[in-house]
Amino acid sequence: MTFPAADDLDAVAAALDALRALETDPDAVDAVGRGDDGAGSDVGAGDVALSEAQLHARSLAAIGAVHAAVERVALRRIAALDRAVSLDPATDPVRAGGHRDIGSFLAELWRTSLPHARQLCAVARATAPKHTLAGEELPPEFPELAAALLGDPADPDHPEAGAASDADVSVEQAAVIIRELAKTGNGCTREQRSAGERLLVEHALALTVEKMRRLAIQLRDRLDEDGTEPREQIQRRRRSLTITTTRDGMTRIDWRLDAESAGHVVPQITAYVSRDLRTTRSQPVAPHDVKNGVRFEDPELDTPAMPAMPETRSMAQLRSDGAVEVFRHRAGCTSGVNSPPVTMIVRVGLDQLRSGKGVAEIDEVPRPVSAATARRLAADANLIPMVLGRDSEVLDLGRKQRLFSPAQKHALAERDGGCAWTGCPHPPSYTQAHHIRWWDRDTGPTDLKNGILLCSHHHHRVHDDGWDIQVREHIPWFTPPAHLDPSRTPRKGGRIRLPDRAPP
Repeated sequence: MTFPAADDLDAVAAALDALRALETDPDAVDAVGRGDDGAGSDVGAGDVALSEAQLHARSLAAIGAVHAAVERVALRRIAALDRAVSLDPATDPVRAGGHRDIGSFLAELWRTSLPHARQLCAVARATAPKHTLAGEELPPEFPELAAALLGDPADPDHPEAGAASDADVSVEQAAVIIRELAKTGNGCTREQRSAGERLLVEHALALTVEKMRRLAIQLRDRLDEDGTEPREQIQRRRRSLTITTTRDGMTRIDWRLDAESAGHVVPQITAYVSRDLRTTRSQPVAPHDVKNGVRFEDPELDTPAMPAMPETRSMAQLRSDGAVEVFRHRAGCTSGVNSPPVTMIVRVGLDQLRSGKGVAEIDEVPRPVSAATARRLAADANLIPMVLGRDSEVLDLGRKQRLFSPAQKHALAERDGGCAWTGCPHPPSYTQAHHIRWWDRDTGPTDLKNGILLCSHHHHRVHDDGWDIQVREHIPWFTPPAHLDPSRTPRKGGRIRLPDRAPP
C-alpha cells in the first residue's frame, strides 16, 4: 500500500511542534496571534498576554490536533496490517497472539476499550483502497471520507499524494457516517450514497458526534425511503414501559417510545420544563407563545444586566417534575389554567405529504418518521394552516417594537431549527430571540434579518464574550473574538437542511 511513513510522521511531528511552541514560549504564540507587529485589529496596545486559562485551552486544542494526526496514522497502519495479513496469513501476528481480530489485538496493545479499537478498524477498512483477486487497486468503500481523513492520492490538487490531510471530520464522526449509510437498502444507488456522504463530511466541522448521528439518521432515511416504514414497524414492536421499585424505595420507570409516540410525549414534558425555567427569572416575563407547540422565553429581560435566578434543579429533575405534572393534570385538572397547551409539529414537504413517499420530522424527536405516518397524523389532527407574512402579519417591525413578535419567532425557528449556535442541540422551546445588532448599543431593528434564536447560555456568550454574528443566505455565521480565536474564523450555525428526497 502506498502510505509513505515519512509523510505520516511529518504530520504528527508538525502537530507536536505546534504544541511544543505553545507550551515552551506562550508569549511568542500570543504575539503571533496578534500579528507580526503584535497589534491586531481587535487587540490594542494596552492589551495584556493571554490568561493562564486561555493558554491551557489553546494547549488542549493543540493536543487535539496531535491526537487527530496520530489517529490518521493509526488508520493507515490498521488498513496496512489488515491487507498484509490477508496476503500472508502464516505470518499473522494477531492470531499468533491469541486474538480473534485486529480490534482485540489493539485493545490489549493500547489498553483501550474493545468498542473503540473496533471502531478504528471499521473506519480503517471503509476508507482504505480495495483490491481485486489479481491485486488491482480499487477505490475505497467510502471515498469522500477517505479523502477527508487521509487525503486523496489520486487527486492532482491534493498537496502531496499520500500525505495526511487537515481533516474536518473526526474518526468518531466517520464511524457514525459509515454505520448509518451502510444501512441504506438496494433502492439507494452508489452515487446517491456518495452524495449523502459528501454532504455529511462538508458539515462535520460544525457538528458534535451526537448531532452527526442525528443528521446521518435523517439522511439515511431520505436515501432509503423504502426502509423508513419497516424501521417504524420495528420501533413500534420494541415499545415498552417497565415499572420497578428500587432497594431504597424509589420507583423506576424505563419507557421506550417509537418516534411517533415520542412526538406526543416529549413536547408535553418540554412545555412544563420551559415554564419552570421561565418562572425562575428575577424579572417578570412576557406571556409565552405556545402557538403550534413552539414556546419562547422573553428575548430581552434575561440579559447580563438582568441575570436570571439560578435554577437549583437539574434538567433530569425538571423533566421528572414535568412528567409528573402532565399525569397530575390528566388525572384531576380540567381547567387547563396551569397546563401549557402543546401541539405536535410535524415538518414535511408538500409533495411528500401528498404522495406518502419520503420522510417527515417531528419537532424535538431526533428520529424521522415516514411521510405515510405524517399523512395519518394530518388526518387525525385538527390542523390550522399558518402562513407567515400573510393576513397583514408584519414580520419586520423596525424600531417601533423592541420584542420580536410570535410570527417572527416562528419564522426564526423554521430558519434556525432551535439555538442557531454551532453544534447546540437545544430546540426552539429553549431559545430566546436575540437582536444581531443590539437594540440599545447598535440601535438594531426588530426585523427578521436582524434576529436569531439562541439558548440562554449562548445568548450570554454573545453578550459577554463579544462574538460577531452574520446571516448570509439564511445561514447564521458566528465569528469568535480575537482573544478566543486569533484567526477569527467564522463558524457555520443554524439548521442543516437536507434534500426532501434522495439526490438523483
